[in-house]
Amino acid sequence: MERAAIVETVSDRTDADEDGATDATRAVLETLGERLSTDQAEDLAAELPADLSEHLTEGESGEQFSEEEFISRVDQRMETLDVTGERAATAVMAALLESVDEAERSAVVDQFQQYGFEALLGDTDADVGTSERSPRER
Repeated sequence: MERAAIVETVSDRTDADEDGATDATRAVLETLGERLSTDQAEDLAAELPADLSEHLTEGESGEQFSEEEFISRVDQRMETLDVTGERAATAVMAALLESVDEAERSAVVDQFQQYGFEALLGDTDADVGTSERSPRER
């Protein structure tokens, strides 16, 4: 999936304009890059357009933090006030899962299940292989 399609999907799911959706996408990818191991971030980055993948790999990786901290970091990074960190995270994660191949999608879902981050997987048209959703995502 191209960058424009990912940003458009995030925009549709967050009701943000293009700038807000781009900001949300960047904030989530940077935070995700911090949480994933270096190898996991590089594998996922290889599936994304270069101008998005760089956000996954430019910072430190392999940090351990909670779902609440993930959302807080996304909130802190976003310049837009129109979208909450949680809404951004679920929208971007869903768009990412729809844009990567099945093997990478499974790897991301497995990691998020290990982290206890299932609620951040959001509603997606992709088969993410998990039946656990937060009540607001069902």
